Amino acid sequence: MRQIPVAALLILVVSVIFTTPGRAESPVAITRLVTRERVVTITSGQNGLLYSVFAKDGAVLAAALNEAQLAEQHPDLYEQVRPAVALEATPGAAIWAGM
Repeated sequence: MRQIPVAALLILVVSVIFTTPGRAESPVAITRLVTRERVVTITSGQNGLLYSVFAKDGAVLAAALNEAQLAEQHPDLYEQVRPAVALEATPGAAIWAGM
């Protein structure tokens, strides 16, 4: 069996790590809100949260909306999604269950 020098192995590992595209470039799905008629998928984009709205049959109704666009185009869904979005923690903040 042929031995590989440690330096060559390290060079190979480092080149694979740095040439593999990172996951940060593609949006990461955070959650989905399923209602009776529509599905809202919330993803993490480079500039904040993005919302996509689908019909129950999978048809795309709106894609990659920011919060203002979601509120304008689908106000009923915005009212359901908005209270569920977590913000940065502040000192003295309390958890509200919405009851």
